[in-house]
Amino acid sequence: MYFVAATVCGVAWWRARRDRRIARLAVILGILHAAFFFDVAFHWRGTLYDLLRAEAIANQWYDLRRGPQDGMLVLLAALLLTAIGFARRRYRSTPGAVLAIAGALLSIGCWSVEVISLHATDTVLYHHIGPLPIADFVWALACLMTVIGIWKASGQSGSH
Repeated sequence: MYFVAATVCGVAWWRARRDRRIARLAVILGILHAAFFFDVAFHWRGTLYDLLRAEAIANQWYDLRRGPQDGMLVLLAALLLTAIGFARRRYRSTPGAVLAIAGALLSIGCWSVEVISLHATDTVLYHHIGPLPIADFVWALACLMTVIGIWKASGQSGSH
């Protein structure tokens, strides 16, 4: 799904090439989604989590992780909400752009929550609905938001 999102961002860049603001956004989102594609393909997120966990265990911090994890989740939520507010102000005349950015921020948030790996959030994210964990649905929703948003924004730019 991230490969598809990165590809759609590339096509959106082409469609919006005369609108520098939207074309630049399409490039940034395309690079971000390509990075997520490689993250999934090479399991970078899991490797980072394993590294952080091993370091915490080696330094005997692992049993003390709950407070810092809670703090990181609160900080993450504040940063993501601030970023969405900024995007709404910056791209208020291009609603598709706001949807695309919100989708990308949801991906960043989900990625970060998985790395932080608080037991309570993991329980929710990895609860299965049918054959898939909730996390997969969140990832798919995030990609869909970005794809629909950047496609709409590139079409609104008037340079197809």
